[in-house]
Amino acid sequence: MPELRHPFAPIRVAKRLEVGTEIRLDAGATKSLRFREINEKEAFTLCDADGTYFRASVLSVSPERALATVYERMASSPESDARITLVCAVLARQRMLLVAQKATELGVTRILPVFSAHSVGPAGLAHEKAHAWPGQTLRAARQCRRASVPEVRNAMPLERVFEDPVWQDATLRYTLDDRAGAEAERFPAREPGRPAEIVFAVGPEGGWSDAERALLQQHGARPLRLGGRVLRAETAVLVGLTVLQYELGDLSSRS
Repeated sequence: MPELRHPFAPIRVAKRLEVGTEIRLDAGATKSLRFREINEKEAFTLCDADGTYFRASVLSVSPERALATVYERMASSPESDARITLVCAVLARQRMLLVAQKATELGVTRILPVFSAHSVGPAGLAHEKAHAWPGQTLRAARQCRRASVPEVRNAMPLERVFEDPVWQDATLRYTLDDRAGAEAERFPAREPGRPAEIVFAVGPEGGWSDAERALLQQHGARPLRLGGRVLRAETAVLVGLTVLQYELGDLSSRS
């Protein structure tokens, strides 16, 4: 699965950090600060050469350089071992704002909104405030102290997702399907030491059409069910991500 591109990737420094260290960030890291809208006296998360995460406060910032001081060593990584791409059909009534915010808190790497037979179409994006979805992920990443910011792609037809390297390079692909029967699979357990590269697809209210269900499975998506109840689309997204992250260890005592 492709790496997160700058400036969505975590801010990193090429040396070992300790609490109290004063650091001068290079132009790339400073650009990432500006992308995150971090100003003087505000806090951000960064990673050192050992892979340890810290909180730091900005002392000063210029167009090319920023000076910061490290004030806290984080007890554990704020980033998930599982690199999850959420493929989500565009939901009506501005519920994509909630999805973008909560999916960020649940550790997704990127969000690919898609048009499907039962979803909002291209003409409805303005009403759904598509321009505000990236801002939701940015604010949520800051609030939950993540080092990275999920990338939100432009909405596209579902069929185009299968051509994307994110789909093609994934090691696991799942689709929520409340009509799946015996073929439905369990969420995977994490293999120790091996990050999971996952695409997780969730349809709109009313679910995927029969043709879309067949297309998803044809392209390697394994069907999953969440119990016997029919969930609202945004509930299915958040519950599905929560269960997936728990099974992978990110939200459990195994993490």
